[in-house]
Amino acid sequence: PLRRQAGERLAASAAAEGFRPKSLTTGDYDDDGYADLVVSGLTGGDDPGRGLSVQFAGGADGLTYKNDLKGGPATASGDINNDGYDDLVTGEPASPDDGGATMTGGQVGVRYGTEDGLLEEAKWWTQDSAGVPGTAERGDGWGADLSVADTNGDGFADVAIGAPGEDIGTVADAGAVWVLNGSENGMTATGAKSWDQDDADIPGAPEKGDKWGGQVRLSDPNRDGRFGLLAAAPGENAGDGVVWVLSAGSGGVTGSGSWTYGAGSLGAPATGSAFGAAIDE
Repeated sequence: PLRRQAGERLAASAAAEGFRPKSLTTGDYDDDGYADLVVSGLTGGDDPGRGLSVQFAGGADGLTYKNDLKGGPATASGDINNDGYDDLVTGEPASPDDGGATMTGGQVGVRYGTEDGLLEEAKWWTQDSAGVPGTAERGDGWGADLSVADTNGDGFADVAIGAPGEDIGTVADAGAVWVLNGSENGMTATGAKSWDQDDADIPGAPEKGDKWGGQVRLSDPNRDGRFGLLAAAPGENAGDGVVWVLSAGSGGVTGSGSWTYGAGSLGAPATGSAFGAAIDE
């Protein structure tokens, strides 16, 4: 129903001409009891390829177009600063700047919810932001996928970020994943963590085109209030695809004890399956 309503109302958006939707996220950004919707994608028309998110406000009569926001096509929602208002995170892995040139590495934007809804201005992050592990490099794809949930049970939602184009040493497009913590002041690089297949605790080895972090999802299968991380490498094993499971404890997500599964683990055909190319919330 949300997809149908969004499609019916997208014509109200200033971005409708040529807009290419890629993802959806919902959150109550103004804490009025109604879920709001953000449709995130890329611009088309005369100025193509820019990340753009279209916001619809929820209400008693359904969804109403509210505004357009820079950022996308990846998106996720959650209460990062634990103030009762959901916040919006957008990923722009190709990050074209206002001049149309491609920035290096990708960027992630965070907009915080208020009683009036999402703030217009976003706080922008890259791998070159202070405290974030790594270095922004062309083609990293940082922010290609996102997930938001509380990984350590402190009440603040944390942000998982995938960069499937990250090079590990001389290995191109092996991929990596990050978790940045939530706090009362919002998303913070304090205590930020990153992993790749070259880490001692992570099974496997980085290989060209693995694209680890092509999908990231925070999940709580044992319902202990601490969300662990699923990190997919759809290019693993020449395109078979594998998903890694990183558990969470009082310190948040950890690579210790991590394990993997693929289509073959589930008794399904594995060859060329690109397992993990999509992980639903």
